[in-house]
Amino acid sequence: MNKKTALQLLLSSIVVAIFFIIFFKYFNQQEVDSKKGENSQEKLSQISKTKSNIIKDIEYSSKDNAGNIFTINAEYGEINDENSDIILLKNVKAVVKISNSEDVFIESDFAKYNSKNYDTNFYENTKVKYGEHKINSKYLDLLFNKNQAVLYENIIYKNLQTKLIADKLEIDLITKNSKLSMKDNKEKIKILYTN
Repeated sequence: MNKKTALQLLLSSIVVAIFFIIFFKYFNQQEVDSKKGENSQEKLSQISKTKSNIIKDIEYSSKDNAGNIFTINAEYGEINDENSDIILLKNVKAVVKISNSEDVFIESDFAKYNSKNYDTNFYENTKVKYGEHKINSKYLDLLFNKNQAVLYENIIYKNLQTKLIADKLEIDLITKNSKLSMKDNKEKIKILYTN
């Protein structure tokens, strides 16, 4: 082989090698960039999933014209997609501070709070404590627009010497008058006295 042919082969090999290096480097860079893009898309997707309408350690407070204060706290709150005035709460504690009366403490697993009119529907393991009075029920609706509290489903009321079992308890928040009832009129409210 003469020197001229060997030089041409060497130069051709270098050109081909440079071509392959540029070719693979370019396409590998595009693959890396596309993978980065995919990773960015995945991160954006994860962020959008976690960056929803959930609020941690939430508290709302309101005061009426009579000086009564209603405060509600929750471990988590989620704004309703269909109505932004409705907030779904989890692990809920509330206090109703009634002027010239004892405070009412409320706990429940969940609640639906209306930030516009303050009406609140507590549900699942609802507990109410008012002085020496304790009430457990499945549901409690605080209806501020009607000045009414309604407890229903598996109500167990306890105070110092009395235990009462009923289906529904309605309380007027202004007069403090209450009305007990059963779903079935044939059933009677159960009252137990302890010494």
